[in-house]
Amino acid sequence: MKEVLDLIQKKKLEFAQAPLFKYMQDKSIHPKQRLSFAPCIVPLAMEFGEQCKYVFTEDVTTNELQKIINQHAREEHHHWQWLLEDLEKLGFNDLQSYSKSIKFLWGEETKKTRDVCRLTDLYTFQADPIYKLVAIQVAEVTANIFFTVAETVAEELQEITQKYYTYFGGCHLDKENSHQINQPEKWQIITQIQLSQEARQKAFEIVETLFQAYLDVMNEWLEFAKKQDLQALQLQIV
Repeated sequence: MKEVLDLIQKKKLEFAQAPLFKYMQDKSIHPKQRLSFAPCIVPLAMEFGEQCKYVFTEDVTTNELQKIINQHAREEHHHWQWLLEDLEKLGFNDLQSYSKSIKFLWGEETKKTRDVCRLTDLYTFQADPIYKLVAIQVAEVTANIFFTVAETVAEELQEITQKYYTYFGGCHLDKENSHQINQPEKWQIITQIQLSQEARQKAFEIVETLFQAYLDVMNEWLEFAKKQDLQALQLQIV
């Protein structure tokens, strides 16, 4: 498993260079503008909650790795609720009608975001726990990069609005960093897993494919953010 984990770390460093993160760190842009892609996250956050409940887990198992995955899924499945809270605080709830929201969430502007969900399902539905673990680890490290950058933006915005942003702020990042799957005793089990050549190659494929898919998502969010205008969005700068 070590070779797979090493590849994940290598791809993590590359992912950290995504243009979206440079945009989010640009303090010449109002922090609300830098988070204006927030509605685009909804398909990913909601689907990840579904995956944690119905795809990653197995209610009855004697497999130690699957037990670790089950625990991780229980820790992760409710995070979408924080996103909905932050969307309200950011002022997105009253921007458009229900029908227009549906068209947006299933439209071209969020296609890449939905694609990464489909790819994850493809690799993990009724799959060996090894492949679920690999997909989860890719999701974990990409999320860690994203929320580390987002926390700073959320803190800047909090200074302006006096509102605390749970999803984008430090609370979510702290939860991500404290997952049991990252604890030494769990990590020891994971690192000692022996893979066949076939399983290793499949794991490499999952890592490469999902990292590229997540990078496509970051680029999609950046493209959306750059098209937004705070006044047009009716987001009051206070």
